[in-house]
Amino acid sequence: MKTILCYGDSNTWGIDYTTGGRVPFADRWPNVLQQKLGSEYHVIEEGLNGRTTACDDPFDEYPEAKNGKKSLIPCLRSHYPLDMLIILLGTNDLKVQFFTTVDQIAGNIGELVLMARKELKIRQNRIPEILIVAPVLLGDTIETSPFRAAFGGRKALAPSAALSDKLRQKAESLSCHFIDAGKIVHPNTVDAVHLSKEGHHTLGQILAEQIQTISL
Repeated sequence: MKTILCYGDSNTWGIDYTTGGRVPFADRWPNVLQQKLGSEYHVIEEGLNGRTTACDDPFDEYPEAKNGKKSLIPCLRSHYPLDMLIILLGTNDLKVQFFTTVDQIAGNIGELVLMARKELKIRQNRIPEILIVAPVLLGDTIETSPFRAAFGGRKALAPSAALSDKLRQKAESLSCHFIDAGKIVHPNTVDAVHLSKEGHHTLGQILAEQIQTISL
């Protein structure tokens, strides 16, 4: 059995924009991915609302909890041995409170890749395949979204659009696999950030098709 860890934020956790709760288990993209890949794979969903690539959240009671760099090693140690690591992060770093650039976000993703390779080489004596997924683009309706203030309204649209190319370049430089989710799915028009159930299913399907071409 091949084990895949999906390391992401609220679009991996599966927040339901209509209720504020969670999208049903079968409708979240990691579990759609599991269904499409079948019983020869074990897909682990490791999503956390608000997770960043490497930023502490000053508004959280436990600021380090959402820092993807600080939580990666515990997650890897909890779930190894791994055959693939999927990283889908970067959206939350665009919030105005973090003052990060797309270059910094891509650099942080690169650090996560290097950390994972080093840690898992030690733990399981082999390096897993790594798939970097550029996040879904923020939607044009961000100005009327509940998250408008968090992202500074339309100011976040340009860096959101620019991030995919930076992540593609980072993936190429580190010999990682890459998929641009922004070219596959779009956020809902209500909050302009999160996937609909249909979006989860589409993303899970496309990722399954890509992974099936990779020798794990």
